Amino acid sequence: MKLYRPSMMHALREGGTWDVCIVGGGATGLGIALEAAASGLRTALIEGRDFAAGTSSRSTKLVHGGVRYLEQGKMALVSEALKERDRLMANAQGHIDDYGFLIPVKRRWAQCYYGLGLRLYDLLAGSHRWGRTEWVGRREVIQRLPHLAEAGFIGAWRYRDGRFNDAELALGLAKTAAQQGAVLVNHCRAEGLIKKKGHLAGVQAKDMVTGDTFALDAKVVINACGPYSDALCRLDDPSHENELRPSQGIHLVFDADVLKGDDALLIPKTDDGRVLFAVPWLGKVLVGTTDTPVDQLDLEPLAMEEEISFVLDHANRFLGLQLKREDIRSVFAGLRPLIQGRKDNTAKLSRSHEVSATPSGLVNVRGGKWTTYRKMAEDTVRYLRKHCGLEFTPADTASLTLEMGSLPPRGMHPSDAHQLASAVKQAVEEEMCLTVEDFLARRYRTLFLDAKAAQRIAPEVAQLLADIRSKDANWVAGEVRSFTELANHYLPAHTP
Repeated sequence: MKLYRPSMMHALREGGTWDVCIVGGGATGLGIALEAAASGLRTALIEGRDFAAGTSSRSTKLVHGGVRYLEQGKMALVSEALKERDRLMANAQGHIDDYGFLIPVKRRWAQCYYGLGLRLYDLLAGSHRWGRTEWVGRREVIQRLPHLAEAGFIGAWRYRDGRFNDAELALGLAKTAAQQGAVLVNHCRAEGLIKKKGHLAGVQAKDMVTGDTFALDAKVVINACGPYSDALCRLDDPSHENELRPSQGIHLVFDADVLKGDDALLIPKTDDGRVLFAVPWLGKVLVGTTDTPVDQLDLEPLAMEEEISFVLDHANRFLGLQLKREDIRSVFAGLRPLIQGRKDNTAKLSRSHEVSATPSGLVNVRGGKWTTYRKMAEDTVRYLRKHCGLEFTPADTASLTLEMGSLPPRGMHPSDAHQLASAVKQAVEEEMCLTVEDFLARRYRTLFLDAKAAQRIAPEVAQLLADIRSKDANWVAGEVRSFTELANHYLPAHTP
């Protein structure tokens, strides 16, 4: 399925009254669009920036059940996520890696403690288990990861979870939703909500490409804005008080040779209560993450100096690595849409999701994570049938095959000028790519893998986009300038 923006924009503006209009094009919104369209609902989705431009392209790249939640006693949450992990592996076949994760230990009591937890993880997975947890002794650890043995570890538990390219999966969801009849448009922002007799009747939208504003009539409006959900709620009710407690997590990206062996590493408890991952990904290694409460929600969250120092210190101290600031190729930050709770520690706030509606009928979907996007969507659509007066038969998407991207696996960027030109053309005509950032951050992951490399190739990408989209030299200069400034924030020397 090709996502051609002019055609989608025409269908959006001429579509009449929609059963549902979804605001937000991340994992949550795209999953709901697929679920709703598959259920026969006339479905529209608008995203103010690019698909997955926010939290959904800034994850730790894991499809997982959540090992750390076992210690909190959240067995049902883990069991549900493990089931969805298995379904996603089947539905996005070839795009989710079954990957080995090592939990290194230094003490015998820790060997027993984490061994029992991982056995429980296997048990909760049941028929959805991906192989058995196994103990890797010190001798094998020395062979696989000599730096761990040097740091005093006696061995490691090895279990299996999933690894994926989040932005690629988001585009796969968008394509599959379109295949099911949904109309989805990126770079189209919700400017206001339309009410009739106190009840929501649609969205006032703005095409960020042309500047045109227009009304989208809808029976139900769904708020799938992730960490920014409270802002849309205030368009509905200016007196709305925040119901989310966002937390920021960062990841540092290094060359692959900083981590020997074929497994990812996990430290289950750092000084702030978070887990620490070192995950090989697209020829690099991601190390993170932090859990820092934030009060100001920027569209482009920035890694704080103390977060960078925290990750470097913990990676070296707990994983036996010897990472330096100059080794960092990119650093990116993302916001988690955690449901508000009484605890100040955001590491302990709920990662589960909830669906509710305001008195005017705005349906809010909050919380969740990538692994359970389908279950979140299923719960939302069932909520629409039960509470919003829509008559339809919910689809069974548990085994629905996702139509993934037609571009090759998205690593850095195409290797020569001809391949680059072809990839940019395809991204524009089939995947709604409009800007240099769209291409180098999400169609390919250059910005996330090596920010300096992304800056070097930006002028060429901008010119190719201009040729395809009939833009002039001023547009090219503006794109290069804007992207260069953005990429500076992915370089540690430029963090505040």
